[in-house]
Amino acid sequence: MKSTITRRAALAAATLTGALALSPVAGANAADGGVYRIAGADRYEASANIAHQSFLPGLDVAYVASGEVFTDALTGAPVAGMERAPVLLTKAESLPESVEAELMNLKPKKIIIFGGRASVSGAVANKLKKIATTGEVERIAGPTRYSTSAKISLENYEAGVNTTYIASGEVFPDALSGAPVAAKTNGPLLLVEHDAVPGVVKNELKRLQTQHIVILGGPATVSEEVESFLGKFTVGGTVTRQYGADRFDTSAAIAEANYAPGVETVYVASGRVFPDALSGAPVAGMKGSPVLLVDTDSIPASIDEQLKKLNPTNIVVLGGTATITKNVEDQLAAYLS
Repeated sequence: MKSTITRRAALAAATLTGALALSPVAGANAADGGVYRIAGADRYEASANIAHQSFLPGLDVAYVASGEVFTDALTGAPVAGMERAPVLLTKAESLPESVEAELMNLKPKKIIIFGGRASVSGAVANKLKKIATTGEVERIAGPTRYSTSAKISLENYEAGVNTTYIASGEVFPDALSGAPVAAKTNGPLLLVEHDAVPGVVKNELKRLQTQHIVILGGPATVSEEVESFLGKFTVGGTVTRQYGADRFDTSAAIAEANYAPGVETVYVASGRVFPDALSGAPVAGMKGSPVLLVDTDSIPASIDEQLKKLNPTNIVVLGGTATITKNVEDQLAAYLS
């Protein structure tokens, strides 16, 4: 079974199948299984459609982040997954109509913005105040992507967390595959530079007193020197790394380390561009599902192997055919249980 979920189709499906809004794709019969695509005319509509298919109206909170940079949405994704709430994307200076419409539909009591005014302006924040049913809009931000990741952690995680995840703040693929794992295990995701741990992140690691640190990605994105340095911030001194030869192998390695065969749903996203998957990461985390990265027109060998092992009932493709072709969508059906 294959299906494409667009904004128009999503609205129609919601009228008929609102009770299914917490399934990976509303209207999809998990017992039947299938390959489903959630897409939109652009990254903003795609984020609105993902939210529409995954959440019922009347939420306690919804999150909003920039659709132009990946860092704020991805470091916020574990929090959103933990809170069972959506992340919707916005332009810096204006709230896209599709996102505004979906927020109006969701009727969240409160809206929290991930990122500073350079990524989500005051004008957008003011518009969000009119949408939140209590009028409450908060912002979690710092002057840099690293400080924002530390601030998100500070405001959402108590000291003594079991596992803290570390990813590069310079490239997106490793954090994209790791964010659902962080959500699944209730652990924060902090960003570092290739050769250094920013001071604000050091301070947050000291506060967290975490048992374990997991680095997402190889030495090309987070150096061995940083790996060694991170050991001083763990209570047990345990630092491990989940990675592969490239972004696709790393995605497969993260799934291998964190998910058992027979998962109900696997989410598939582009390993070349980030926007379509930003809103999918917290949903995957909420559902205990992995996000696997594919190329535009092919399934890498390591992902092929991992899909065979996972043997899912459903596969959800995040994004349109410009980022993941129909050819790949057709191939994915072979991996269903």
